[in-house]
Amino acid sequence: MKATLINPADIPALADARSSVYRFLIDALDQPTHPQHQWLVDPEFAVALTNLCTQFAVSPPTGELFPAGYADHEARYIAAFEVGLPAPPVVLLASHYHRTEPPPRIIHEHVLIYRRFGVVTAPGNGQPPDHLLNELAFLARLDELLARGASPDADESAGPRNDDASVLFARRDFLARHVGRWTPLAAARAAEKNQPPVYVALLQLAAAATAQDLELTEGMIARLEERA
Repeated sequence: MKATLINPADIPALADARSSVYRFLIDALDQPTHPQHQWLVDPEFAVALTNLCTQFAVSPPTGELFPAGYADHEARYIAAFEVGLPAPPVVLLASHYHRTEPPPRIIHEHVLIYRRFGVVTAPGNGQPPDHLLNELAFLARLDELLARGASPDADESAGPRNDDASVLFARRDFLARHVGRWTPLAAARAAEKNQPPVYVALLQLAAAATAQDLELTEGMIARLEERA
């Protein structure tokens, strides 16, 4: 299928929109904290989630999305993503879904590409490099590079600039080989294991957003190659 051509002038706006989606998913799927729980039970969160689900053709969850009590929210998150034998019901690690390659190789691959684009995990982040939260944060970082690289007023003090082509090729490969490849599997697993509907919807949203991201990225690359 021929990629949809994207005008390079539209890259900053597309990058900003994608980054907002990924930041939303990162905050919603992060390990529980009291401030996060207050946000999740706020009616405005349900509205925002429904809007995103509509945008990406995902069925929005209905009813109470999260337990009213923080302890119950934390226990439900841990039961879904962090404990279980031989593994949690839903694993949020890319290496878990690469059955033909050893986990250390997948993790090291993540470390190398993060380092190439100046990404380091935040202090206190105990998640492995191939965790969904770190993968989405990396994509958001690439969006920042695309937006900055396209601006003639880019602040050089913010770090080395990368040309759009190198960022786009790296993004395409990362989506196709990693996060865009396994998030549909995780979403399907969450549904099969009867996990809370809000977690199913969030993972389906991650899968839909990364699939769209890959399509748009291929379109951007096609347009750049056409102009070369």
